[in-house]
Amino acid sequence: MTELTYEHPLNEKLRTYLRLEYLLAQLYSLQALDSEWQQQAFFNTLFDLIEVLDRNDIRPDLIKDCERCETALVAWANHPSVSDDKLQPVLQQAVRLQSDLLRSNKFVGNLKDDKFLAPLRQRFAIPGGTCYFDVPQLHYWLNLPQSERSYMAEQWCAEFSLLQQAVSFVLGFSRQKGQFTDVTADNGFYQSNTDQHELLRIRYPLEAGVYPTVSGNKYRYAIRFMQLSDDSGRCSSEKTICFKLASC
Repeated sequence: MTELTYEHPLNEKLRTYLRLEYLLAQLYSLQALDSEWQQQAFFNTLFDLIEVLDRNDIRPDLIKDCERCETALVAWANHPSVSDDKLQPVLQQAVRLQSDLLRSNKFVGNLKDDKFLAPLRQRFAIPGGTCYFDVPQLHYWLNLPQSERSYMAEQWCAEFSLLQQAVSFVLGFSRQKGQFTDVTADNGFYQSNTDQHELLRIRYPLEAGVYPTVSGNKYRYAIRFMQLSDDSGRCSSEKTICFKLASC
């Protein structure tokens, strides 16, 4: 049986973290620059990242979340059942990330001012704006030797190294706070209180032929399972769905 895991943020901060995690994974997977269209996708993703970070100054939030992780880890260190050998490296990582974030500047400062990227970013925001007659510099860049293009791509990606480490650490810590439990959605519907959780993780079987939609906030939420429909695009499922839920 194939199981899918769907994650839904319950506040805007987690929504931004998940978006960044998604875009960073996409950027690194495209970094090989194996084809012209992969290179176009690489720039699309790079500029999406810059746009998200330009609109959201998440560095203060990441510093606070790393500090909260450190506080929780210190409290766990006093518990007799917690292995100190496993906890100490994670605690050291939380402290290091706080220190690095405090010393860092805005994540996209250098990339926004890059003389090559800045004009391209404007053109990529226009549908069909990356035709060669619009951006001859991109046409030239795409035909440079692979080693030169790879080196420049690595330099750009390196700007996100600290961001990737911090987002991965905070989201990983959040996910580990919630344990999956078996839940039933009668007529495809389930609702509950959240105890001010930030993230819902829903694990359900692909064979059920449905997918979850979530509405709510950090206090209360509702899950409705939907199925694809030829007529309306989607419709509510009336089946009883057994799934697993983790509130983080």
